[in-house]
Amino acid sequence: MILSNALTVGTLAILLLLSRTPTQSSLQVRSGFHHVPGHVPVLGHPRFASPRFQRMSCLLGNVHRRTRSLTFSPDSKTLCRPCSELEQSAILRAGLGPELAVAAGYFHTCAVRADGRLVCFGDNNDGQCDVPADLGPVLAIAAGTWHTCAVRADGRLVCFGDNKYGQCDVPADLGPVLAVAAGGSYTCAVRTDGQLVCFGEEELGQCCAPPDLGPVLAVAAGFGHTCAVRTDGRLVCFRDRSKAGRSDVPADLGPVLTVAAGGFHTCAVRADGRLVCFGDNNDGQCDVPADLGPVLAVAAGILHTCAVRADGRLVCFGGNNHGQCDAPADLGPVLAVAAGTYHTCAVQADRQLVCFGHSEFGQCDVPDHWEDNIYVQP
Repeated sequence: MILSNALTVGTLAILLLLSRTPTQSSLQVRSGFHHVPGHVPVLGHPRFASPRFQRMSCLLGNVHRRTRSLTFSPDSKTLCRPCSELEQSAILRAGLGPELAVAAGYFHTCAVRADGRLVCFGDNNDGQCDVPADLGPVLAIAAGTWHTCAVRADGRLVCFGDNKYGQCDVPADLGPVLAVAAGGSYTCAVRTDGQLVCFGEEELGQCCAPPDLGPVLAVAAGFGHTCAVRTDGRLVCFRDRSKAGRSDVPADLGPVLTVAAGGFHTCAVRADGRLVCFGDNNDGQCDVPADLGPVLAVAAGILHTCAVRADGRLVCFGGNNHGQCDAPADLGPVLAVAAGTYHTCAVQADRQLVCFGHSEFGQCDVPDHWEDNIYVQP
């Protein structure tokens, strides 16, 4: 969620087109983009990471060769068999490199333009839409309740907005990060060595990662719980377990490809593409439609869930008191989705950004001509 997610890492996630063969590098330069000598293009992004991201590039270059069990050996560059296209697509969205073109917070929305510039709109009472003038191009974004975080092209994490609990106080020794998720009043980031670092409000234990967690590929932050996907595909969630079971990962879940944390629920995409949700279900946010089929991405809001099917169709379910589940009939195939408190935003294949649901603070008022500027994975 991020109340999104991703961001998803968080709350929320970019869909990759499935035209690549299993052995193609995820780091190839896409048509229309220009390679910068001495820099590493990240997932075909038009903005490039600094040489410090060489380690991430090595990992990403081998992601396509993961086994179905998602077993990863840091000592080996050769893994057993090519992943399916669905596995490839989902793994690459699991928190490595550019995560989202759009992120949805409590009452604000942020998106990345084609030139890498971050633009935020909606409620700005706490400065969550005041993008720093010197931020520069960004690779990943996450929107929390009242704060926003962005990963710059050099891997540096920058957060702004409400900082009552220190959720914007990025540790000085954090170093470059691969993924970021923004929750209620806290932030989590995945360092280049896979270590998960969380800071901000800790009252519910949402920043207390298990000491044996190990390296992770993706992270999602909810209102007061955190979930991370380990390199073996195992989903680990943590917080005070006294509420709604949002951190109680089903024993039979198996390896997952990506995860989204909502207000009081969690959703994960299994290796076979099946969506599984658990936690609070008072509004049906965990009632996955029986005919949903395999999904490529998932986003979780406070009381609703949205998923992108393999055909690009967006399906939302759960609380709909503000129309946050009423996707426009003419929406068309979706490339990215983010779920806020009571609103949803999606990037269409034609690069048009569409938001629907609660918009009292302008969080659904997409800037004019946005479809000419928004970045999506080509």
